[in-house]
Amino acid sequence: MSLNIVIIEDDVQLNLVISEYFKMKGCNTTSIYDGMQAINEIDKKRNTNISLYVIDVNLPSYGGIDIVKYIRKTDIDTPIIIITASLEIQNFIDAFDSGCNEYIKKPFHIKELEIRVNKLLKNCDDNIMFNEEFYFNHNTKCFYHKNEEIQLRNKEKKLIEILIQNLNKIVPNEVIYDYVWDGEIRENYPIRQLLADLRKKLPIDIIKTRVKQGYIIEI
Repeated sequence: MSLNIVIIEDDVQLNLVISEYFKMKGCNTTSIYDGMQAINEIDKKRNTNISLYVIDVNLPSYGGIDIVKYIRKTDIDTPIIIITASLEIQNFIDAFDSGCNEYIKKPFHIKELEIRVNKLLKNCDDNIMFNEEFYFNHNTKCFYHKNEEIQLRNKEKKLIEILIQNLNKIVPNEVIYDYVWDGEIRENYPIRQLLADLRKKLPIDIIKTRVKQGYIIEI
């Protein structure tokens, strides 16, 4: 899956350089030059799988820090890199307090940006994508749909954990019982009922039954 990078920078030349560089790396890029335009585009892309935002602090009509805050109201996961020519420590503090992940001072070499991007986007492997709106994050051990966490009970989470740990492998019933119930009495709450409850919460059925063998999540 190609990475989708949104570049919010009013310096047209710098925006172009960043955009062209990542296009050469096989990424899809969206260039935005104005703060309010950025807000409108973020709203349009609400259900799009954005991989990364690169945002300048000083933008016309709506500041970069405020854009970070706006993004974080509904999206706590997508990495954000702030870029700025300012040397003020308060900008640095505000950027991280608002939810940015990296901070680069201008002028910078494009390779520095790439290194920061690679550092952040190695965490892309932490997301197992089932479609553009539905994914599992290894760090939080949670499912997300349209960037909203799907609330699961403890045993539902443990069932998902053991299946994700054995992705593309059949997990036998007894292994699931031992892991999920961990010594608890289980007769009154069989695995089929746990699966039925879990499947109701997920937007697509990703857990497949292998009769007389066990269960599997396949990618």
